[in-house]
Amino acid sequence: MFGEDAVRVVETFKGVHEITDNEIADKTLIRLNLVRKELYRFYDHAIVALRRTRDKETGWFIFNWRLQPEQLEAFILDQKRCVLEKLETRLEYEKSHEFYTCQTLGCKRYPFEEAFELLFKCPACNKPMMYLNNERIVEILTRKIEQTKVV
Repeated sequence: MFGEDAVRVVETFKGVHEITDNEIADKTLIRLNLVRKELYRFYDHAIVALRRTRDKETGWFIFNWRLQPEQLEAFILDQKRCVLEKLETRLEYEKSHEFYTCQTLGCKRYPFEEAFELLFKCPACNKPMMYLNNERIVEILTRKIEQTKVV
């Protein structure tokens, strides 16, 4: 969900209570504005907390960030739950429909009801549509659901 830069930013929190965005940029060699972008994305999900102080010499704000591991775990579990729900919904859809396609690369497949309305002719290429066995998709979705439940 967050990307490679975000992973590198999170890794800088290991072994420290708090760290500034400048220190993170120095350690990761990621541009400061990109570090701040990732930190604010984490902040929006309560994965990190922020403490702001003012530099007495320059008057600029210093942002001290700290990881909130309990929030990170809850966030990951919530994301996992959302993915699991989507996989289960898709599996149910795959199991409860028959699909038809013209088997032309780039053309989509249609559930029986739509294919019937189209008189089993592909609206994109006008080729006749044939039954598509989706057992492999059902197998893959079932396996992904089981993997997601275990992890």
